[in-house]
Amino acid sequence: MKAALLVCAVLVSQALHAPPGRMIDVGGRKLHLHCSGSGAPTVVLVAGGSAYSIDWALVQPRVALSSRVCSYDRAGLAWSDAGPADETVEQTSSDLHALLRAAGERSPYVLVGASIGGLYIRAYQRQFPSEVAGLVFTNSSNRVGFAANGVSGLLWNLSENQIRSAFPLPPPPASPPATEGEPFNRLPAGLQAARLQADGKLWEKAKQTPERPDSLVSWRREFIREFDETENGTPLGNLPIVVISSDPIVADPSHLTRDGAAARLAFLSTDTTFVVAAGSGHEIHLYQPDTVVRAIETIRAAVRSRSAR
Repeated sequence: MKAALLVCAVLVSQALHAPPGRMIDVGGRKLHLHCSGSGAPTVVLVAGGSAYSIDWALVQPRVALSSRVCSYDRAGLAWSDAGPADETVEQTSSDLHALLRAAGERSPYVLVGASIGGLYIRAYQRQFPSEVAGLVFTNSSNRVGFAANGVSGLLWNLSENQIRSAFPLPPPPASPPATEGEPFNRLPAGLQAARLQADGKLWEKAKQTPERPDSLVSWRREFIREFDETENGTPLGNLPIVVISSDPIVADPSHLTRDGAAARLAFLSTDTTFVVAAGSGHEIHLYQPDTVVRAIETIRAAVRSRSAR
């Protein structure tokens, strides 16, 4: 009974919070896009796993002072409708492309990916290279661990069959989250309430619909593709890239292996800048938003300089 009352409270409160941006039709379903500011190139902020557009609230307003900047919610997250294959690399790339086009946002874009969002922005650049002018990775890593029937390891070290064998996953907790903890309590109070609603939506979805292995399988394939493409040269040429890490940047030889936290990112481009967000937690955009804003400024300045030539 208590759990049922909590679900009702979440559903009722959801009606009280309107999305900060626009709901854009991408072909029979709608995704939430929040854009502000003006000036090229447009910056697109891509959140990490189980994270939302509002998580960029400490970064987006500052970027908007001198550039167009957009954050959005992937399918099935926050205000966005679910799609047929949520969180897979393939759907995520095609959704973002359709969303930006339908909204009339002009490319080329500077893509900023937090955590697993780094995987998505790299995949987007591969699929739509003419639309991307630069990339910012914030604590993006291939070190995604997973346990499958007693076998634990990094996602790309497991076989697809091992990943699939772990599903269905155990059910979520008996009740939805009641508060937002660190670092999301750094958000303004109103956005914390909205985030709690979004968490409640995810909890309810997990209770009603068993999670499928499709997204993890697609992540594994993308990681391996990234490893393979950097075997010979820099696949992105001199595309401006900033890699932000909350941990010390490892020595160059470690980048040559697949085991480094940011393995292979050093070899995507000949124009890669590494930044250490010393003392930061995983969500650098919440712990040290200034660091992320400066990285975006670095890329934006490089893009504008090249455009002026």
